[in-house]
Amino acid sequence: MIKTINSWRGLMAVAVVLFHCGVGWIYNVAVSGVTFFFISSTFLLAMRHPFERLTLQEYRRFTFSHALRIYPLHWLGLALLIAIALLFTGEKIDWGATALSAMLLHSWSPVHDVHYGLNPVAWYLCALLFCYLIYPFMAHWLGRWRLRHKIALAIVLAITLGSILLPLDIPRREAVFVNPLSHVLDITVGLGFLHIYHILKNRFPRVSYHMATLIEAIALLLLAAVITINMSTTWIRPWEDVIIWLLPQGAILLALAWLGGQEGAIGRMLMCRPLQWLGSISFEVYVLQFVAFRLFGYVVSPIAGHLGWQIYDQVAWFALPLLLPIAWLVNRYFTRPVNKYIQRKISTN
Repeated sequence: MIKTINSWRGLMAVAVVLFHCGVGWIYNVAVSGVTFFFISSTFLLAMRHPFERLTLQEYRRFTFSHALRIYPLHWLGLALLIAIALLFTGEKIDWGATALSAMLLHSWSPVHDVHYGLNPVAWYLCALLFCYLIYPFMAHWLGRWRLRHKIALAIVLAITLGSILLPLDIPRREAVFVNPLSHVLDITVGLGFLHIYHILKNRFPRVSYHMATLIEAIALLLLAAVITINMSTTWIRPWEDVIIWLLPQGAILLALAWLGGQEGAIGRMLMCRPLQWLGSISFEVYVLQFVAFRLFGYVVSPIAGHLGWQIYDQVAWFALPLLLPIAWLVNRYFTRPVNKYIQRKISTN
């Protein structure tokens, strides 16, 4: 993992959490952050696993190892949410939808209560699993293509997805967006940005500190410009589920990767230890956020209320202080040991 990309992922995960807490002004950052998760995952996968040749054994090893990085944390989050629902809320659980979620099949459903389900953010895991399953084929197939052909394919996919989304109302747009097939576009774009990265690395292997700072600033300003336009006008809003975040977040991804090891001022800020720590637990932060929300709503807030401290409507202030320790503990004592065990088992087979 490139360290600055790791930190940016952490910041985007926090943006998603704050949006789900009701911080409306951060909506555009949060939505664009989800795009960054997908394209950066493909980008980093392609750096490590180019699949210039593809065999059945390699495919099975890749998909098995990556799927097993998703399921244990997902199951833990789902189990905690079920426990909270049974112990504190008494709400009726849709066990059919929960079973689909446990298998990471739920975001294929167009039904809102199914594809969001007990853990609403788990749709991302379903889409990510699908990306892992098709990535080796796409990397092997597209790896031989010229850059202009990858760009042309991305444009065709964006137009196709846009033509499906534009006439739909918001609930049906969401159902299409969470569907894993929609994120074939992100895989294609991630592979295209890796191609550009290799071109830049070969032509400009060294960049000065001031030039690196300028490149980083331009990438961030591009994201800020798109956010500003989207907030002040309506003409690009219908495309916010399709293409408008791909270019600015892709530019940030490209800048952070290209300047790895020769960061500018912004990159050096992203290299600070607190942000590196945040990036290291970003997956847990994303997956377990609704666990923290429910604990706040049904445990922390009532206890504080009995003590005369009315905080039930201030989840944005208390979610992160509750979520970050939970995410760290799960990362330290669950995710890392489980992943090490899985890697040992895979390496011995």
